[in-house]
Amino acid sequence: MGTGILSTGDKILNVMKEMDMSIPGLAALSGVRENTLLDIMAGIREADINTLCQVADALGICVRELCPDEERYSIPVEKNTLAKLIVVSEINGVELDALVASILEKGIEENGFYD
Repeated sequence: MGTGILSTGDKILNVMKEMDMSIPGLAALSGVRENTLLDIMAGIREADINTLCQVADALGICVRELCPDEERYSIPVEKNTLAKLIVVSEINGVELDALVASILEKGIEENGFYD
């Protein structure tokens, strides 16, 4: 296995593979619907804490082992603002996430929240 960043879904899938467990098997043991498990594994949705606990219990592991390697936050952004950010990142040859991080850092510095 590589050293990439793993999501909750990736981690569940890896444990399931190690245990030779199917999705219906995990659903039966955890009490979590198959569709919900599939959505989590596909990255369509992030599991709430109750679901994580049910899955971790069914897999016999600590719930912390299912937490994603990197936190991501969702914030609403207007389409035209996102489009402008994408254009600026393309023009400057910078990845979009690096551009956003830079904007956030400078905004924090300018507002006195950054040492």
